[in-house]
Amino acid sequence: MLGGLEEWRAGLVSAGIEVSDGSGDGPPPDVVVTPARLVGEARYTKARSIILEGSRERSFRRGDYQARRLLLRPTRERPTLALPLDQPASVSYALERWSVVDRPWKTARMRAARVLLSRGLFPSWASPLVTVATQVAGPPTLVAAAADLGIPSDVSWFLTFGQGDALSRNAFQLFRAGSDQPEWVLKFARVAGNSKRFDNDERGLQVAHAAGDVIAAHAPRLVGRFDVDGVDASLEAAAAGRRLRDVLRTPGDRNVKLRLIERIAGWIVELGRRTETSPEAMGAERKRLQSDVVPRWSELGVHTELVDEVPPLAAVAQHNDLGTWNVVADDGDFVVVDWENVREAALPLWDLFYFLGDAFVLLDGSDAPEHAPEQLPERIVRLFAGGALSSPLLFSWVRRAAEAAAVPPEAVGTIATLCWLSHSLSAGAQNMDLAALTPRDPPRLHGLEGVARAWMANPALGPSWSVWRG
Repeated sequence: MLGGLEEWRAGLVSAGIEVSDGSGDGPPPDVVVTPARLVGEARYTKARSIILEGSRERSFRRGDYQARRLLLRPTRERPTLALPLDQPASVSYALERWSVVDRPWKTARMRAARVLLSRGLFPSWASPLVTVATQVAGPPTLVAAAADLGIPSDVSWFLTFGQGDALSRNAFQLFRAGSDQPEWVLKFARVAGNSKRFDNDERGLQVAHAAGDVIAAHAPRLVGRFDVDGVDASLEAAAAGRRLRDVLRTPGDRNVKLRLIERIAGWIVELGRRTETSPEAMGAERKRLQSDVVPRWSELGVHTELVDEVPPLAAVAQHNDLGTWNVVADDGDFVVVDWENVREAALPLWDLFYFLGDAFVLLDGSDAPEHAPEQLPERIVRLFAGGALSSPLLFSWVRRAAEAAAVPPEAVGTIATLCWLSHSLSAGAQNMDLAALTPRDPPRLHGLEGVARAWMANPALGPSWSVWRG
């Protein structure tokens, strides 16, 4: 590490990487991170790779390094994308499909950037650059390692960064030569030894594809898995399009957005119908709710018999993280991604509550600035209590789904309460995993932590929730 760059140091140390200031003797480092002004000193270390803040590709045109400039979007401090400027097709796709263009001036800027980048030019006002130089030519190491799964050596790509915490996965979107659409997604862990999510993701995709073509048509296909030096990775068929979260936040025809939401809601109902098993199959899930969830909320007045009040119901498969961030949409079609939280035999209606809660909150506020996580509980409670623009639409879907799953009306409020009690604990469980694998990484506020309290505090909600009946 040269020239300070304390944010880099903190992030690398958090990921378990040994960092030094470059002083002393010893073998060349694996990586040097440096500001542009110290490029000469960085080269002198003979590191295998150099990451340099700024556009200094020319500094590496002679010698043993191959250099590439990466455009970071939207900021260097918290990027969501890394775009290789020597690959205009993939960069143009990323700028169009992975940007929230919610103002006319942003539309004009995005179009101008795409034109300039297609000509190999860089608009200096767009985003910061880093230069990555390596002693070995070719694609990134993880992309090269996927050759055994059929990835050609001449693929183009862009990189998406996980926006959760250090346990969220990054992904390369991979394009065949000459194509303007991604064909594969290569997910990889941000810390070594974190294979659990990949195991669970594979199991979840097996559940989705076992449910039949109607469900499988909207789930990715797993190509294969591998690891590089303990860093787990998986390769899936790509879902081309935009994240539904971005679609709903971008100004546009409300009716078009609503039709897409309702198509996904219908698919969720069908997922439940096609994965129904006997009520006895739900035994383990009832035990989990009884022992691990309900006692955690006794301070809110949640009584211990809450799970027993749910009548015998057919167990169904849950995606169990079906927010708009896990849906990719394109021209009215959609793919549901990231199945690592799947439950194979659980309560019905949960995925519908979770998805519509997130989607309708975004739909009703899509023309407003992005809301902070701490505002999410209030907005979800308003929606389910009947005070939001989309509340009647939510209630219509609840009635339809409850009938399809043969859930008695008097049980719907209890099922919804268990849904939010459980999901409000999931962020805490995630932060515990984070503390175990990356103890220096601070906990993150997700927003869902506060839904259970807001739900139980509202007199129209809780286990007696009935306003949805109309």
